Amino acid sequence: MTSYNGGKIRIGKRLAHVIYNESQKHRGEIKGYCEPFAGMLGVYRHIPNLFKNIPNMSYKAGDINQSTVAMWNDAQNGWVPPNTCTEEEYNNLKHADPSALKGYIGHQYSFGGQFFNGYAPKYGKNKDSTPASQRVVDISQKLKDVEIFNCDYHNFSDLKGYILYLDPPYEATYSKYSKGNGNTVRIKFDSNLFFAWARNMSRNNLVFISSYSSPLDFREIWSNTHKLTGIGTKNKVRIEKLFMYP
Repeated sequence: MTSYNGGKIRIGKRLAHVIYNESQKHRGEIKGYCEPFAGMLGVYRHIPNLFKNIPNMSYKAGDINQSTVAMWNDAQNGWVPPNTCTEEEYNNLKHADPSALKGYIGHQYSFGGQFFNGYAPKYGKNKDSTPASQRVVDISQKLKDVEIFNCDYHNFSDLKGYILYLDPPYEATYSKYSKGNGNTVRIKFDSNLFFAWARNMSRNNLVFISSYSSPLDFREIWSNTHKLTGIGTKNKVRIEKLFMYP
């Protein structure tokens, strides 16, 4: 798996098992599984194996970053990400049109995994990304039947009978994504709008939300304490939580 800010590579398996165990109470109602904030699929990669005994499960995912989606779509069809990237190549891709290559390089070779947030090897990160490239290949082939769309989470508003795992940007943070004109756009995430949408979706679906906090009417079903990494985060910890509504 490539680097990704806020990704669930370390706790993805545990989250998948929590989602699976909670879903067993509604086994006969489940038609499919969807992640509208796909990112690097840290949880998703464990899901199909857990739900393999439920026939005709539909698998969907989406992400607002066109290059991230292109990376997964192309990898599903056999594309292999490169295992190295120079600073010049990195800077050229930053202003290029969306592509699978831009999706991979934009995260893997950026500081903190944030999309084109500075060439990470300048700060000591290894230029050789062979293990990450192979993980993208492995995950994409494991999830070969997952439909992955370039879209906003609202595009999944019509789903019914699905398990929705939502891993949105955290409150008051910004998301970066690539547009067709080669520019990278920075937008502030509207958490109030998101939680209102999640409440509505819970009427006809099982909704799970990863966050550090939530409105009071959501219930916490799981938590995990982890150390923060990066500049200025020494000895700092946060509690990652999983919520449901109601």
